[in-house]
Amino acid sequence: MDALRARFEQQSRRAQAYYTVMHTARSIAGTDDAASAWMNEALPQLGGKTPSQLVNEGREEEVLAFLNSLKKTP
Repeated sequence: MDALRARFEQQSRRAQAYYTVMHTARSIAGTDDAASAWMNEALPQLGGKTPSQLVNEGREEEVLAFLNSLKKTP
């Protein structure tokens, strides 16, 4: 039961991280479709990985930092 609970908690954290990144991406991209497309685009700035891959690896803070740097760019 503990293993099942741990797995659920990990999946829940990952889903929350994905939602947080998507919400931030949507605020920049303007639409859910544009944000979703961006999440699945390999980006050189992220080491050639997609934002979705990084979130899945637990590296959502890197993606959020990148998105926040885009917000500051005029």
